[in-house]
Amino acid sequence: MHSKKTFAWFLAVSLIFVSFGLVGCSDDDPVALDDTDPSPYVWPDTADKLMANFNVAYASMDIEEYENCLHPDFQFIFMNNDSWDRADDVTSTENMFAGDPGEDPDGMPKPGVQSIEIIELTQMTFWDTTLPNYPDFPNTEKALYKVNIMFYLDGGENTITITEQQLFYAVAVEVDQGDGTSRTRFYLTGQQDLAGENKGNEDMTWGGVKALYR
Repeated sequence: MHSKKTFAWFLAVSLIFVSFGLVGCSDDDPVALDDTDPSPYVWPDTADKLMANFNVAYASMDIEEYENCLHPDFQFIFMNNDSWDRADDVTSTENMFAGDPGEDPDGMPKPGVQSIEIIELTQMTFWDTTLPNYPDFPNTEKALYKVNIMFYLDGGENTITITEQQLFYAVAVEVDQGDGTSRTRFYLTGQQDLAGENKGNEDMTWGGVKALYR
């Protein structure tokens, strides 16, 4: 008799724990979800995807991803045909993205950039391959873009707006994946200031803004 009572007690207790366990595992209970935002960047195996990455990196002032868009031989060509190499451009852009103060051509201080809004970065032509004798960027893909960008300066009261056209040059590179395969990746090998119908306030070009923070 004693063993039967003991068994019955044990069975009852076990059923209670099982029932609690089932309640605890109810489908109605909240489940922890991975809310990590997906990366806004894609593998740039086309020139269009490269420009999409460039747009996001510049607007979010992401210097690491901005650098990832640039080919080692990148050049920026100014309106007066002066040029910067990749190191010059990255230094200026890094200073700008960090919010460091700049200096205008007359030596007057310029507030740092607080945020950037790319209002328009619209492709105006198809990507077209340049000829072998094309100056500065031979055998690359070239496209014309219409640009409208607003730079909000430190303090939020002053802005610089540029409205102009830019030529972008892109090149495809086969990138070793480390497993015996390669994958096509596009990089910007050049960017060039062009005159626009109107250039926004302060008569400033994109290159002019870059030069403020070199």
